[in-house]
Amino acid sequence: MKKPVKIAPKAIIFDQDHVLILTRSKKERKDRHSHGWDFPGGGLETGELIMDALAREVKEETGLSVKVISPAYIYDELMDEKHLVIMKFACCNPAGDIKLSPEHDDYRWVDMKNLANEPFPEWMKEEMRRAYRMYQVFRGADNAVLVEK
Repeated sequence: MKKPVKIAPKAIIFDQDHVLILTRSKKERKDRHSHGWDFPGGGLETGELIMDALAREVKEETGLSVKVISPAYIYDELMDEKHLVIMKFACCNPAGDIKLSPEHDDYRWVDMKNLANEPFPEWMKEEMRRAYRMYQVFRGADNAVLVEK
């Protein structure tokens, strides 16, 4: 049986050497059985382009506008009801004031130099490291901060 495909772009946003991490609201954590940490982003609407969806979701969930650098991590999962494709993009130059949507109740700018000591799942840290390497190349960082596992 064919399952509908859902594409969900997400933004890993950098401001200098800090990355934006959102905390899902208690309701979202319960509904999704989630660890709680999140990057802004979400599903495409019918007829919507991926980059347009990413910009819309970032704006809706954080109030920010960002510059997209490049895809950083793509994976898919076959679920009971759908085939989920998640595309994470390295982004930078956040503009605006953070105003969270009801889906999230807090946020943090995490220093990439201290990532190893943070409580995020290892798979999430690896996504941040990959996106950070792309961000460093984009900004031409000759003295790039080495981020260890």
